[in-house]
Amino acid sequence: PDDVGCAGAVIEPLQRPPLTPPPSGPGAPDVGDQVQVLRIVVWFAPACFIILTALWVWLCVIQGVLPGWLLPVLIVANVPLTAAGVALIYRATTATAVGFARTVLAAGDIAPPPSYPRQDVLIARGQYAEAAEYFRDHLTVEPEDSDARLRLADLLERHVKDYDAAEREYLEVRRRARDPRHQMMAANGLIDVYRRMPNRGRLMVELARFAERYRGSAAADAAARELRELKVGG
Repeated sequence: PDDVGCAGAVIEPLQRPPLTPPPSGPGAPDVGDQVQVLRIVVWFAPACFIILTALWVWLCVIQGVLPGWLLPVLIVANVPLTAAGVALIYRATTATAVGFARTVLAAGDIAPPPSYPRQDVLIARGQYAEAAEYFRDHLTVEPEDSDARLRLADLLERHVKDYDAAEREYLEVRRRARDPRHQMMAANGLIDVYRRMPNRGRLMVELARFAERYRGSAAADAAARELRELKVGG
């Protein structure tokens, strides 16, 4: 579809003037890090300095374990000791935060979803059939791109209203995809398609399949409930 006429040409969005990016690189300051260090200094450093000073006074003056002349030296040494404590706490809290974020978000394991800018422009303009053709052209080159195939199926179902074609794309995702997330999205899509057709027999089969495969999840319970209601409704 690259050689379409002027009437069907895709109008690319206007390029905005680039904004000056913030400083980056090894030598650039990080505002978040600076705030974190400031918080540690405010909350930890004074308390640490006071506790250390009290400890030296107790050892040098009250208990006499250390000589009295050593007290001024130890008080001066509180400064680097407190700074070392601030650095240690900062490194520990940063490592903990990064580890927690990676655990929650599975950093590095989930790739960002692919984007399809030309198709998105067409969809935003309401040119759904043209967007579907671009997705088909893309899938001719990359037939294993399940994200694109799911986008095409959803487009065919919701906007083009070609339920048979949407069903074929969802089934193709089921056949090709190895990612459980894609498999589940395809199953959900098929259920929606069969509701819209409507195709009671296929809907019941797909609901039963979904309830069995994802047993124990809230979505599977909802599918089993809908299946029971369909059976009761006869």
